[in-house]
Amino acid sequence: MDLGKLLNLVRSIPKDKLKTDAGLKEVMRDLGRKFGKSFTEQELDQYVAQFRRMARTEDVNSLMNKLAQKGVKLGDLNNIKKRMK
Repeated sequence: MDLGKLLNLVRSIPKDKLKTDAGLKEVMRDLGRKFGKSFTEQELDQYVAQFRRMARTEDVNSLMNKLAQKGVKLGDLNNIKKRMK
């Protein structure tokens, strides 16, 4: 997927949906449908818990470091940083 499309997709998520577990599950279900994946209730619960943990403990720099460790190219990381500003 194109980086621009991915960032637009992320920006299109209403912030109020990220405040509740039900809202997060709805967002994850919708994203899954867009990519041809369906999630069980147990998987959604695990993803919501992971999202909550990351929201409490991570910041932008640590997330960028993790993306770099996963093999995201430096140029792509710089593009993400520019577009997030």
